[in-house]
Amino acid sequence: MSPGEGAATKAGEVAGAKRSLRPLLIMLGVFAAPGLAAWFLFLNPQYLPSGRSNLGELISPVVPLPADLALSTPAGSALDREALAGKWTLVYLAGGDCDDPCRGRLRDMRQIRLALGDGSLSTERLLILTDPGAGALGIELAGQYPGLRVALTDGAGRLPGLLDQGDAALGRLYILDPLGNLMMRYAPDAPAKHTLKDLGRLIKASKNWIKGAGYGHK
Repeated sequence: MSPGEGAATKAGEVAGAKRSLRPLLIMLGVFAAPGLAAWFLFLNPQYLPSGRSNLGELISPVVPLPADLALSTPAGSALDREALAGKWTLVYLAGGDCDDPCRGRLRDMRQIRLALGDGSLSTERLLILTDPGAGALGIELAGQYPGLRVALTDGAGRLPGLLDQGDAALGRLYILDPLGNLMMRYAPDAPAKHTLKDLGRLIKASKNWIKGAGYGHK
């Protein structure tokens, strides 16, 4: 083989390798797009169509849901975190019980998701109970609110500590972004419509990014 032919072969191999990586990079872009778009627009609210800022409180910096935080279902199996990947998730953080305000919030979460219309397909609901012995309660709530994911954790003070609120972190509604970060929270008495408006804008803002990445993949 001549030097010229060898160089041409190597160039072809490099080009082939780049082409083989392109689908992977596109897939990574599709996965990251919702979170990146949402953060850009919420940190730059002047670009939002309504020109209004968020109604909830931004958590800055964001608090990733720790990968090593043990989360189990009421039945005792590990929570399927992959089911939340790429989704917007309404999260309610409670202690070892669920009183009337807690159950009211669970109803709100259900209604918010339904009110999102097509956006409900990219939305999940998660209740985290910080008492690992609340399995019976978790089973009851999962049956009472179909589609609600319930997780128990033995890291009772860990999430409240990460959120830098102590016990005040309990009894609140949070938004978990598609990348697994707790990025917004609401006061215990915040109207459900505030969460609906914020989440609706987040989904709308990220929708075009996902479409653009999809067209690129085609």
